[in-house]
Amino acid sequence: MKRIQQIFCLSLFLLVTNSVSGQIQRILPLDEETSEFLPEVNFHLFLQKKKVFEGISPEKEALALPEIPYDSITFSKFNFEPKGYSRDSLTDIIYLKKKIYELEEVVVGSLPEKITLGEQNRILPNSSGMYLQKQLFFGLQLSNEYPFDLALEKVQWYVKKIVHPTKYRILFYKVIVNREIIQRTNISPLQAIPVYISPVQTLDPKQKNKINTPVDYTLTPGEEILVSIELVDYVDAHQTVVYPPFEEQTLVKFQCSDETNFYTKYRDVVTEKETEELFNANVWINYDFAFYFYKKPSKSTIRTPAVNLIGRKL
Repeated sequence: MKRIQQIFCLSLFLLVTNSVSGQIQRILPLDEETSEFLPEVNFHLFLQKKKVFEGISPEKEALALPEIPYDSITFSKFNFEPKGYSRDSLTDIIYLKKKIYELEEVVVGSLPEKITLGEQNRILPNSSGMYLQKQLFFGLQLSNEYPFDLALEKVQWYVKKIVHPTKYRILFYKVIVNREIIQRTNISPLQAIPVYISPVQTLDPKQKNKINTPVDYTLTPGEEILVSIELVDYVDAHQTVVYPPFEEQTLVKFQCSDETNFYTKYRDVVTEKETEELFNANVWINYDFAFYFYKKPSKSTIRTPAVNLIGRKL
């Protein structure tokens, strides 16, 4: 699969780039949370605590440091925390963290009767969509950012097509996110613990577009869960299990996304082998665009399954 192969290509490209660039060190500034390319980052070079150079990184390429003596460097950008390195600890990729502004007092005004978690962006009708799987294959990490409990009542999601009656269920997982390699942030299914499993539901071929699946779960303040829609079986009119070809299997629609909370396994189209972990898809894409093209991907490239949690304040 292309994205798995990119891991090898990425390492090879780094090796070749470093070997041909001589003494010029190139730095790629990225957003720590999203792995997006950061243009126009301020930097200052120091030698024995005295500033010897200052500048701004380019808009559409990596920063090439000047060939002058220095022993430390600092990076800064509006709305990001400044960061400094000694020359010996400086790497080819640096991550800047967005500033978090804390309010002294939070006032919660009038809330709608129903509260929706997750994005509600433009649906992408021509995108491929996500097949339902009999395992934890993809999921959205959503959290309760309100200062009160949320009684989750339903999962609203969008299907691309339903050819055969489809038995499925909704699962909420507690997960541990591995950020050891930020651009390959992932979740291991072995560390995903189900905290809620819905009763089995059935999609009928007559149903179209929006699906509302009832759930019953209380999400506490600050709690994060991975929301997964998983296949149980395809059946015929007599409830006999059937095994439809891929082109007749049920798909979840994609929507445009501004977030990096979509995790999925990848499958090699040649070997048909799956990755063991679920990778953060949009962090991966952001990083690849930053590394290869020094820019952010287009809006339609960053996508996520069109899935929302709907509940009410307790």
